[in-house]
Amino acid sequence: GLNVAHAIYTLTTTMAVPDAGMNVCFVAPKSGIVEIEVQIYADGGSSGVADLTLGLSDNATYNAVQTYYEQGVLGFPRFDHMEVVHKWVVSGLTAGTTYKYWLGAKTTSTSGTPTLKWGANTNNEFPPAIMKATALPSNTEIET
Repeated sequence: GLNVAHAIYTLTTTMAVPDAGMNVCFVAPKSGIVEIEVQIYADGGSSGVADLTLGLSDNATYNAVQTYYEQGVLGFPRFDHMEVVHKWVVSGLTAGTTYKYWLGAKTTSTSGTPTLKWGANTNNEFPPAIMKATALPSNTEIET
């Protein structure tokens, strides 16, 4: 959100949707292929021993769209934080059908309390969490 109080989600070792509002709803294009992009602020906490995994869910209660969309995106450095941008290419969609995907996340270790953070209604807070879908053209080639 824009100009909303910040929020913090403490990561667990099980895939979960950090917030039901972290979703993108779209109508599949003629090609049946979209690129889903997410932006989220990640804080590795105090230990730096964990990895961050992001995935796509078709429900606000985590349900993997496909397990191969669960991808390791970051090895958390100790005491470090950064804005993560990750993309998935999703194919095989039915043109004209409405889809809704949620962000899923987990960590390999909860040591040091790694978190995801978003939102700001004052200075020195966090960037917004953003999910978007971009239609890819019909001549897009996807290796399978």
